[in-house]
Amino acid sequence: MKQLVLVSALALAASSTSLAQTAPGPVAPGPIVPAIEPATLPPAGAGVPAGPPIADQPDIAPRYAPPPVNLMSRRNATLTPRERRSVELSDSWTGNADMPARGNEGAVMFTFGSTLPTVVCAPLYVCDITLQPGETVNDINVGDAVRWKLSPATSGQGQGATTHVIVKPTDAALRTNAIITTDRRVYVLTLVSRQKDWMPRIAFNYPEDAQAEWAAYRAARQAEQQATVMDTGQNVAALDFGYRISGDKPRWRPLRVYNDGSKTYVQFPAAMVSSEAPALVAIGADGKDQLVNYRLVGDRYVADKVLDRAALLSGVGRRQVKVEITRNGRQ
Repeated sequence: MKQLVLVSALALAASSTSLAQTAPGPVAPGPIVPAIEPATLPPAGAGVPAGPPIADQPDIAPRYAPPPVNLMSRRNATLTPRERRSVELSDSWTGNADMPARGNEGAVMFTFGSTLPTVVCAPLYVCDITLQPGETVNDINVGDAVRWKLSPATSGQGQGATTHVIVKPTDAALRTNAIITTDRRVYVLTLVSRQKDWMPRIAFNYPEDAQAEWAAYRAARQAEQQATVMDTGQNVAALDFGYRISGDKPRWRPLRVYNDGSKTYVQFPAAMVSSEAPALVAIGADGKDQLVNYRLVGDRYVADKVLDRAALLSGVGRRQVKVEITRNGRQ
């Protein structure tokens, strides 16, 4: 019994010693860690700091943008005198001082071919280049096809449909050119983009249209003149065509007879040139033939008086050919 009590006392003492060793106590101070200073970026123009290859760190984005790349050579080609003259001629055309005018519906009107038109447009806006009605586009080529968008559109229908080229820049401060080929002509344009300035509509005046209008005007005037003015210069309105032609029908039968108030004119067909010319006689109130003074002028007889009744005679006897001329209202 005494041995059992002694063993329990020894186990209790050992347990107390173990708890004392594991009990928390004051923490000893550790080493002081200095604060991390923010990284300093290299000054502008300094080279990119060297580092391990990107392949060694695929999950880490580069800290600095890559250096700019020169896309165009800083050198310029040397021009021969002939090439320089060619450039000067082109510059004189592109720099022509011909100014655009205002057209219908606010369109800016350029005279086609007189100078190099400039289309000013802005981002988030579209500009409309209106072509001639009935004209169709074959090809569109743009110097900067990445930042400029040119697309076709149409208005109207049928043969009178109008083609529009819609221009849209994606950024400001851009300058390039475009060439639009159609079934009628070639358009060469300069494209400029600005932040706010833009031209909603652009159209053209065509010199050949004006020439066609003048040609149509002259043709109409000539037709009117032919209808109202004789080839002799006489005005039809001042002439009396009230004559009736009767009798035989030879090749030289007159085309028409008229008077101008003082003279009588008998116009013949061209066939009379190759046949015998008939004689012109006046017919008096008694029905008898009378001599009349007349002469041949071009393709017609011109009698020196106003004839009420007359006859054209060719041949004699039974073979005589007779064509009678009677003024209307006169027997």
